[in-house]
Amino acid sequence: MTLDSYQININEQKELDIRKEDLVEVLKFYVLFSDITKLSFYEYNYEVNNFTYDFSVDSQNKLTEESDQINMEDSAYSIIIEDSNTVYGMITFNENPGSTDIANKLLEKIKVILRKQFKIRKELLLQESTLDIYIISDEKSKHFANLLNENLNVQLNVNIKMETSVASIADILKEKIKKSILIYTIEDISLLKLDEGILQLLNEVLIVIGPNNYDLSLFCGHLDVYKYLSKEDFTPEELKNIIIESKNKLHNKYINKNKIIALSGISGGIGTTTASMNIANLLAKRNPEENILYIDLSKTKSISNLFLDKNPLPKKTIIDLVNSNEFDLEKNLENGLVKIRENFFAINGIQKHIDGEFLEQPVFIDKLLEYISIVSSNFNFIIIDTGEADASALDSTIYDISNELWILTEMSLPHISKLKTFFSLMKRAGLKDKLSFIVSRYDSANAISVADVTSILNTANEDHLNFNFKLPNEYSILGHSWNYCELVTDTHPKSTYVQTLESILIAKKLYKKEIKKETKSISWLSFLK
Repeated sequence: MTLDSYQININEQKELDIRKEDLVEVLKFYVLFSDITKLSFYEYNYEVNNFTYDFSVDSQNKLTEESDQINMEDSAYSIIIEDSNTVYGMITFNENPGSTDIANKLLEKIKVILRKQFKIRKELLLQESTLDIYIISDEKSKHFANLLNENLNVQLNVNIKMETSVASIADILKEKIKKSILIYTIEDISLLKLDEGILQLLNEVLIVIGPNNYDLSLFCGHLDVYKYLSKEDFTPEELKNIIIESKNKLHNKYINKNKIIALSGISGGIGTTTASMNIANLLAKRNPEENILYIDLSKTKSISNLFLDKNPLPKKTIIDLVNSNEFDLEKNLENGLVKIRENFFAINGIQKHIDGEFLEQPVFIDKLLEYISIVSSNFNFIIIDTGEADASALDSTIYDISNELWILTEMSLPHISKLKTFFSLMKRAGLKDKLSFIVSRYDSANAISVADVTSILNTANEDHLNFNFKLPNEYSILGHSWNYCELVTDTHPKSTYVQTLESILIAKKLYKKEIKKETKSISWLSFLK
C-alpha cells in the first residue's frame, strides 16, 4: 500500500467514525420522541448475509456496545432500514415505537446516514479488493446482466465490470495482477463460440448462466467451465456462495499438466538463483493460463525473498510450510508461501545458516516430498532452486522427482573438473537423460572453448555433453538488478540475458501461444450494435 492510499484509508475511516457519531445522536432523539426506553441497532453484514449487533441507546442517553447482553430474538418489534435493493441495518425495540411525523423524519435521516456509511465502507473495501468480476453478456441477456450487476454490487466487496466479449480484456487478464472471475450471461452458444479461442488460453474461474440446454452444457464442459447455472434455477445467493468459495482457491484448469524442473549450480555464486527466479517469472508472464511455483531450497541463507517478496527477513520459511498436510491457500500464505502475482507463487528459503542442517534430515525430506506431491496438482510448473549441486540426500531426492535437471556451470577448469564428477554420479543414478547444461557467463575473459572442455571431459560418444544453452555475462544489467533486488525479466525484458533465457524456454517447448485478440468467427464488434 502506498502512502497516498494509506492516507485515503485514514481519511475514509475518520469519515466513518463521524457518521457513526451522527447515527448515535439521531437514534438518541428517536428514543426520546418515540417514548421508548431502549433500542438496539444491527448493521447488515453481506459477507454472512445476516444482521450484526452494533450498539444500543436508552432514554437516559446511555450508549452500550456489549453484545453479550443482547439477543435479537428477545425484541418484540423491529424496523429494517433499506432502500429498494440495499439493506443497511435494523433497529429493534421491546415496546411499540408507534409512528409520528418526527419519528418518521428521524428514520429518513437515519437512512441517509447509513447510505453514506455504506458507500464509504464499500469504497474503502474496494481499495483492498483483490478480485475483479467481469460480467460478459450477449445482446439478448443484457437486461439480466444489468440486474445481476446491481445485485452483486450490493452483496460483494469486489470490482465489477460489464463487457461484451473477453477479447477486450484479454491483455488485462494476461497480466495476472488480480484474481478474475468471468461470468457469462447468455441465451445461446454464440458468444461462447466467439470467445472460445481466447478462453482456452486463459485460466480464470469461468461461470456461465444460461438456458437449460444439454448441448450448451456439454460445450461448457469442453471449455472447463467452473460452474454452469441454469437461468430457470438460478439464485443470486447461490452465485454469491460460488464466488466466495472460489475467491480463496488457486484455480488450475490444466490440472494434469505439471512439470518439476530443478536447477543446480556446479558451484556457489554461479548464477543459479538469478536464472531460476527469472525463469519462473518468465513462465508466469508468458503462460497466464498456468500456475508457477518457485521453491528456494538453498542450503545457505536464502536471498530470493529479497527479489520476490521484497522482505529482508520473512518470519516463515519452507521449514514451517512443509508441516502443512494440505494445500490451503490462505493458511499456506501465512506459513512461508508468497504470492507474487495471481499465477506466480514462491516459497521462502531458510534465513539462518544453521537451518541448512535441518534440510538434510529425513523427517524434513519426507515432509517436503509429501508437500510437493500435494501442491503439484495446483501448479503446472514447479521450479526448484537447489543451490550448489551435490550428492546430498536432499538434492538426490529432488533430482529423482524432477522431470528435468538443469545444471549451470562456467567454462573454467575447476568447474569442468567438478562437472565431470557430477555427471558420473548422475549417470550411475540413472538420471543422465534428465540433464541439460547451461553455461553461465560463457563470454567471460577466462572461459575456455567447448572443444577444449570436450577434450578435458573425455566422455564416450553416448555420454556427449551438450552445451548449447549459454547465458551471457551482461554484468551492467545483472549487477544493477542484483544491487536493487530486482528481477531482470521485469526491469530489462529486452536485454540479451533475458532473450537468452527465453530462447532456452522456447527450445524446451515451455512457452505457450500468445493470447490473440483476433477471432476467426463472427466479429465481437457486431454485438455492440
